[in-house]
Amino acid sequence: MANVSQETLLILNPASAGGATGRRARKLCARVEARLGSLRVEMTRGPRDAERIAREACATGVGRIVIAGGDGTTSEIVAGLLAATPHGEAGSRPVLGLLPLGSGWDLARSLGLPRDLEGALDVIESARVRCIDAGRTEYRDSSGASCQGYFVNEASAGLSGATVRLVGRTSRRIGPRAGFLAGAVAAILSHRPIELAVEIDGERLYEEPISMVVAANGCYFGAGMRVAPDAVLDDGLLEVLVVRGLSIPRLLANLPAFYLGRHLSHPRVSRHAARRLTLIPKEGNVPLEVDGEAPGTLPLSAEILAGALRVFAPGAADMRREAATT
Repeated sequence: MANVSQETLLILNPASAGGATGRRARKLCARVEARLGSLRVEMTRGPRDAERIAREACATGVGRIVIAGGDGTTSEIVAGLLAATPHGEAGSRPVLGLLPLGSGWDLARSLGLPRDLEGALDVIESARVRCIDAGRTEYRDSSGASCQGYFVNEASAGLSGATVRLVGRTSRRIGPRAGFLAGAVAAILSHRPIELAVEIDGERLYEEPISMVVAANGCYFGAGMRVAPDAVLDDGLLEVLVVRGLSIPRLLANLPAFYLGRHLSHPRVSRHAARRLTLIPKEGNVPLEVDGEAPGTLPLSAEILAGALRVFAPGAADMRREAATT
């Protein structure tokens, strides 16, 4: 890979936020350049194009990447960076700056980023960098072939995988948070716990009906569901949540607790700190969810990549101020 330069690359997903990012692209690029100086702009042309652009950015030694898109765009960019430099240190990769332009905002919530554009640009301009973890996955794609991927926020299976397959069109009509909630309710109403073997750091801990398993790096998924309230982005560990088989009425009754982060006290919910999670289904094609997308099915192996990424992030005092306003 080339030496890291001072070049700034803005990767803009015009489809993010229901197309709003594309409609304001010219003004947005002008504002970012006015604040951060000269930059190169690349617009994505379809699914996984951000991944390609990020791989190429690594090859040319781009110093920082500013992301004008949502969690899906960020996840693609992370996948591109890690695929291009699988054995590199975080310092060999561009620093990432997130703008508040996507729908879900889940990673940015965990980072404590401001929700306004000028505040997010302030964070990037301050050049305060935080090293955070990422994850690597192995699973089966739609054809049944084994493949590898990456995530920055979380990977999960069970109810969440079923939910993501139901969310798409609904989210575009009613917004990401309401869309995910509607998808979650629809998934619950047709839910049957799946027979899974759950292994954590090589030890088989569960082999029973499971409703959901989450390997979390960040605290949130589903546009604000606080599924892993104790997750820390830079502790070198996954926060694994296991929801053992629950009935439809109990899942519906406990759905608000998942949004508020109050589900950890439920007797059928357990949490584990882990470096690796393995999920092995007894039978069937169990859908997988990774950073809000549905890339394939189980079996899944997910492992932490400690300190793999550098991001522009606010300091502790700024995070407290941002939390007080949300």
